[in-house]
Amino acid sequence: MTKEEAKLFFPYNEEDVLSDLYDDRLFEYKQFFLAKTPIRKVFEAKLDKLNQLDKAYAVLSETPVVQEEIVLPEQIVFSDEVLAAFNQWEQLKGTSKQKIATSFDAATLAKSVQEYLLVVDCYRKKWYTDQEIAIEVTQVSKDEDPMAVLEAIKAFNAAGGKKFDDILKLNTNSFLLKEMKRLSLLIKNYGDGRSI
Repeated sequence: MTKEEAKLFFPYNEEDVLSDLYDDRLFEYKQFFLAKTPIRKVFEAKLDKLNQLDKAYAVLSETPVVQEEIVLPEQIVFSDEVLAAFNQWEQLKGTSKQKIATSFDAATLAKSVQEYLLVVDCYRKKWYTDQEIAIEVTQVSKDEDPMAVLEAIKAFNAAGGKKFDDILKLNTNSFLLKEMKRLSLLIKNYGDGRSI
């Protein structure tokens, strides 16, 4: 990448301090990954832009590009019980978001986001079903409030349900049926559905 090409991916003014501008832009990327509902295709496109920004910064600042080998952990195994899986999800999501927030360069941020996407896909796959659910989902790309999900799971457990299969068998908790349909649509249409 030439300096002229780099300026396209990392625009700046002559009075700007490149390292400060890089930190500001890295912060904007972190905010995006922390605030948005994770949709693999969207996040991967944003990671491509982050990579271009990082390469451009390296050319303009005449510093080497930091290479972080991305070795993702094995598939994460979530419990078959809805409540236990939800608790695992919340814990792993919190850990992943903390790693994203504390990333200090583009390579570390990219690795943290890829790990987060793995957690997201594994959790959504637990909810996945091919069965038609006759409930309308108005917004697929917006996560439900975790407290509302937890309350619905507790009500589901009180009604005798425990496992993901029970959501369809009991067919009594419209909130969890809606969540199952929403997450199934996300993994099928936008996620890493290769193993489904």
